[in-house]
Amino acid sequence: MIEIVDVDIDQLVDYEAEYSIYVKKPHISGNNLTGLCPFHDDRNNSFSVDLQTGKWHCHAENIGGNFITFYAKIHEMNTKEAYNQILEKYNVTPKKSMKNRLSSYSLAQYATEKHLPKEWLKERCKLSTEKDRNGTTYLKLPYFTEDNRELTFRKRYAYKNFRWKWGSAGKIGLYGEWRIKEIREEGYVLLVEGESDTQSLWYMKIPAIGVPGASMFQTRHVPLLQNLKMYIHEEKDKGGETFLKKTLEELRKENFSGEVYRFSCGSIEKCKDPSDVLIQFGQENGGKQIMKLVQSAEKIDLDTLEVIPEMIKGAPIDLRVPDGWKYDKKGIWHVNEKTYELNLVCRTPLILTQRLKNIETEEEKIEVAFERDGIWHKAIFPRSVIFTAKSITILADSGCTITSENAKQIVRFLSALEAENIDLIKRVDSTSTFGWQTNGRFIPGIEDDMILDIDPNQKAIAAAYNQVGSIEGWLATMRPHREKYKFRFILAAAFATPLLRIIRQRIFFVYNWGGSRSGKTAALKAALSAWGNPDGLMMNFNATQVGLERIASFFCDLPLGIDERQLSGRNQENLEKIVYMIASGVGRIRGAKSGGIQNVNTWRTIALATGEEPLSTDTSQTGVSTRVLEIYCGPFEKESDAAQMYQDVNINHGQAGPEFVRHLIEVSEDSIREWYAKMQEFVKSISSGKVGSHVASVAVIALADAMLDEWFFNSEHKKLPTKTLQISQKSWDDACTMAQKIIEEQMSAATSDVNENAVQFLIDWILSNQSYFGEDVIGTCFGTMSGDNKVAYIYPSHLNAILKKEGFNDRKTKKYMADKGIITTGKRNDHKGEIYSVIKWFNGRNQRFVEFFLDKALENEDKVQKSEDKVQKMEEEVAEKKRNILPMQEEQNEWKLLSKGEKTPF
Repeated sequence: MIEIVDVDIDQLVDYEAEYSIYVKKPHISGNNLTGLCPFHDDRNNSFSVDLQTGKWHCHAENIGGNFITFYAKIHEMNTKEAYNQILEKYNVTPKKSMKNRLSSYSLAQYATEKHLPKEWLKERCKLSTEKDRNGTTYLKLPYFTEDNRELTFRKRYAYKNFRWKWGSAGKIGLYGEWRIKEIREEGYVLLVEGESDTQSLWYMKIPAIGVPGASMFQTRHVPLLQNLKMYIHEEKDKGGETFLKKTLEELRKENFSGEVYRFSCGSIEKCKDPSDVLIQFGQENGGKQIMKLVQSAEKIDLDTLEVIPEMIKGAPIDLRVPDGWKYDKKGIWHVNEKTYELNLVCRTPLILTQRLKNIETEEEKIEVAFERDGIWHKAIFPRSVIFTAKSITILADSGCTITSENAKQIVRFLSALEAENIDLIKRVDSTSTFGWQTNGRFIPGIEDDMILDIDPNQKAIAAAYNQVGSIEGWLATMRPHREKYKFRFILAAAFATPLLRIIRQRIFFVYNWGGSRSGKTAALKAALSAWGNPDGLMMNFNATQVGLERIASFFCDLPLGIDERQLSGRNQENLEKIVYMIASGVGRIRGAKSGGIQNVNTWRTIALATGEEPLSTDTSQTGVSTRVLEIYCGPFEKESDAAQMYQDVNINHGQAGPEFVRHLIEVSEDSIREWYAKMQEFVKSISSGKVGSHVASVAVIALADAMLDEWFFNSEHKKLPTKTLQISQKSWDDACTMAQKIIEEQMSAATSDVNENAVQFLIDWILSNQSYFGEDVIGTCFGTMSGDNKVAYIYPSHLNAILKKEGFNDRKTKKYMADKGIITTGKRNDHKGEIYSVIKWFNGRNQRFVEFFLDKALENEDKVQKSEDKVQKMEEEVAEKKRNILPMQEEQNEWKLLSKGEKTPF
């Protein structure tokens, strides 16, 4: 194998033989080869090669490069591997490529290559041959200001290696600024890339200014050329595209006032730039060729809106291509800054589509899109993932051809893409929860370009909020069943949830319980169908508190459907924790891995639940009962009606809820609160002795029912909402009637709480187990009794055990009994709190007992009973008044209708 120092691949490779191997139907004419492109299904000769330079171009796909890039693309390898294989094929091993070291170059060599007189270059352009510290000669290309001061200079070595003078950053101007006075006298200028093209035009007596690189034209250069007629030269390659685009962009920014045109020497055979024209045609004829192109140049209107080209058909967004890059349907390409050859970075086209700003956390994320298998896939990630090489590889799991090898290049591309399109990649608000958002928006229904940014595992639940069928079909399904007040109440509860924020009402449960096959689940599905597919929206009690907390947070301002209470088993304590947790509206505070705390979940909801047993028991904490509206028995009269509902909600669902919110937004919130106050006052007037929280909860659902009836079900008053909420008398009266029936079924405020139930249980337990008290007890002994059995002395361990076994809190119960004087209290020896026991002589020794006064306990129970009797009497009096008043009201309403002519007497 031959070992050489420098390799000139143009002299080494037989381009005609090499390309003929891969190009089908090759046709050679002079130094050009044409044929069918090997990179796509080509039926026309779209592929061409310059056999002198080895450069190829596919005109159908607008891609190209040199033989090294061709070899790399055809064999699916990188250019370095391709280069080494080509040399190996030709039995050559390079020690060091000329392109990787600086070799001497002179003015004489440059003059010969460019067909420009040496003395002319020396005198007119101030070019000279200089030496660097290593003794290597270079061509000095000085840059002067308008007043002929040398600003900086560029060094040119052999093999087109360029270096700027040290410290040139920020000083590089346009090449030829010192000739601007002459140019202004001509009234026009040709703007070209590079010094040699500028010099060639000057030699052909054409005014020109040069830009050192394709992307180096700056806004600060525009005033120098202001008011001139400008002709921009565009070479037929990627560098030419970049040069034209960058120049026009800067001219627009600075409001350039002159006329702008573009032309290309590529339309002349075997020429790509003015230097080629001079070499091929000479000074005089070359100048004529250039002026012909100038005279037929295409005018560019800087005032027209920028047209972003469609890089990939069907892409979610069309973006500008950043300098040094290209992307198309075949992937992402990096452009070599010197040769403008394309190097494949990623086979999957990957772009940015929009920025998402979370309104709760202020965190910004990026939505990316990539095409795979002919389908555009979208995904949302934090910026730290997309713009970090180590983490962006997560896209590989979704099908993007990204690896640890190309990750850095892809991050560079996406960074450049964002910078180039900062005005096109729009910012949108995002949220991780449903319900009310900022600026009066609501999800689902009134998003207004807001994006729901959720974890992938939540997408299935979110997808359940869809729309199927029509709202008319849904209304037709629900209308006949609203005649039954229980069904009507459960249905209205699904619409009441968005009202909680407006009227500042707390969270509560609507719990429908009773025997199986009574239609409880069917009614729940009917209510949830207002918002979406009930099968996907319904949860059950067989879930962890953390899971339900996250679901509640996700379903904020929407009803939370929980089916089958019996799935929670017999663990009443765990069930009550779920009730308290959901009713609190705030999740647990959890620490973050990075320190501090995680974002705390919050929500507003009305939980619609079902079960075959009551949700609260005698041992339930009072707070459970006050947070739950219990409805006994099924909402359907016939089992067949419930069975039909399962089918109907799958045919029509998802429209009514969002439409209700759209109506709600049109109405003044103050007027809603006024109507709620009226409804609350009404429910309070008919619920003497009922729990206050139940009054408030029933009132909000009754108001929602009145609004629902007014806007959707009452055909006589089906109108769009006005700024002030208006409810007809019929819709109001029907809602009030429903509220009256529901409130009558709720517990009274005087109903014994859990502590009173515990005391009653202990009384029964003591009286029924007297044989286990005393000194003569054989077997288990609970303690002793004295004072004609009016005082029981109970071993503390037995008392604690029996209370816990029945589900009561022993410490809470003893504290209550101590406050009521039912048991004796004392001070601890360490004086840190109370002790609920006394020392008494029993069975020949001092022992500790809980001293329980039966007469005090019974006295307390008498007071409770009297209070309950009083409430019951008041409720009976209220009911009697209703029986007397309602017929009179109905009669008065009839006469009102008759007097207005709205009803005939027959």
